[in-house]
Amino acid sequence: MLHWLSIRNFVLVETLDIEFGAGFTVLTGETGAGKSILLDAIGLALGDRFEARQLRVGTDRAEISAGFVIAEKNLAHDWLVEHDLLDDDAHTLVLRRTLDANGKSRAWINGHPAPLTQLAELGALLLELHGQHAHQSLSQSKAQRHWLDAYADALPQVEAVRDAWHSWRVAQQTLDNAREKQETLANERERLTLRYDDLQALAMQEGEWEQLSSRQNQLAHAETLLTTARDGADLLSEGEAALLPQLHRLIQNLRDAGQYDPAFDTLAQQIDSAAIDLDEAARTLRDAAHHVDLDPETLAATETRLTAIHDLARKYRARPEALPALTADTAQALARLEQVTDFAALEQALADSERRYRDHAQKLSQSRRRAARQLAEAVTSGLVALAMPGGRFEVAVTLAAQPESYGIDHIEFNISTHPGQPLAPLAKVASGGELSRIALALLTVLARSGSVPTLIFDEIDTGVGGAVGHAIGQRLRALGGEKQVLCVTHLPQVAACAHHHFQVSKEGNDESVKCRLAALNASTRVEEIARMLGGATVTTKTRAHARELLEAAVL
Repeated sequence: MLHWLSIRNFVLVETLDIEFGAGFTVLTGETGAGKSILLDAIGLALGDRFEARQLRVGTDRAEISAGFVIAEKNLAHDWLVEHDLLDDDAHTLVLRRTLDANGKSRAWINGHPAPLTQLAELGALLLELHGQHAHQSLSQSKAQRHWLDAYADALPQVEAVRDAWHSWRVAQQTLDNAREKQETLANERERLTLRYDDLQALAMQEGEWEQLSSRQNQLAHAETLLTTARDGADLLSEGEAALLPQLHRLIQNLRDAGQYDPAFDTLAQQIDSAAIDLDEAARTLRDAAHHVDLDPETLAATETRLTAIHDLARKYRARPEALPALTADTAQALARLEQVTDFAALEQALADSERRYRDHAQKLSQSRRRAARQLAEAVTSGLVALAMPGGRFEVAVTLAAQPESYGIDHIEFNISTHPGQPLAPLAKVASGGELSRIALALLTVLARSGSVPTLIFDEIDTGVGGAVGHAIGQRLRALGGEKQVLCVTHLPQVAACAHHHFQVSKEGNDESVKCRLAALNASTRVEEIARMLGGATVTTKTRAHARELLEAAVL
């Protein structure tokens, strides 16, 4: 339930704080007084888009806050828990929005910064606003279908049908494309097959190019490696002037001298360590000389393999080392191509997707037909309460000319406004005032079946008056016993039925105009309803009539 609203520097409002109660509340005032400003402010608090012109002239920042009381077993409460935005007081919710002259805005949910998408998502669970032109959508097939689906609680089914419809269209498009591009795809498959056969015949392994290149380099320079290894071994240990025997003699001489000077012994140890390393190096060179491969046949085979790899890589404009990856990519491309050219599989996929669509659409149609009967009875009953005792409402659900994204049904609202009058499409037989009453009957039925706790009606009573206005007021008052209902109205008969009454007015001069809001008590309420009845001049007679309306409202 909307508990309070606070507005700062918004359009004509400088400062405004208002508390709302449960039940049925009306807002009245002269045309242009600013009633729509309050509704716009509520909309902004719930995530509507801000326009710079809505900022009060001469100010650079506006602020709107709204407080709600929420029940624990409530969709809004569950949403707050899910998003970890529940306040310490689990029954309190505060939404805050600031707006500046640059068109920038910021929003908070219970003091936590929040994007507008979250604000709007939460707002849809808190409040529904039905504008003064709600009745105009009644003649539109799309709106009629949506209202029936909402009443049937079938919106998840509608989404499933829409998803199945898109899958069906995609399957059909895939098959059509494959048929149109059959020759092109066949040529592409032939090209990929030839490439894959070449790559498979080569059978190159991952890392093979690097290994072969290294091996070829060793084989091609085998003689140089052998000569270097033998010469090195001779120089260190096997030649007449080998270094190691000379070092060993030097070490022995240093050790002998170490008897007289310890420093020579230290030098002997250092050179001995170096001699050990050189001895190890000499053995390694001898081993290398024994393992050098002077096999020309192996060299030729290695170079032949390298040439084959290089030639195939050049043919397909790839790096030699990338051929294994190209083999895998080609295999995957062929597999994908097989899928899009397997017409039997594509036709089966199309048939399966169509069957899924029709299954979902049939279940949705059954839900619509069940709900259509119930909705027709509920709205017909509501029309009687809204001074249309001979009215009869019907929701016709017939087979559509062709399947659509919304299902296989054509939905049409039919009405008979007088006893004995045949049913006909609503838009062709209903007047503006009748449309308003039908819209209100529909909205109240939908509101009772919905979970949103607060409903706002903006001049939904347009085009009616007198006894019909009183019937509408009584209907809204009864609805206020189940939901919180706010209504902007120009009808005194509707205003008289409210549990709470606020008057919106303007004051000021050409240079500065301000919007004011006043909660009316018993006496001021009589004056406001008298003004609504008689216009600028309030007389004793209009006051008496106002009292009669107020007394009749509670009977």
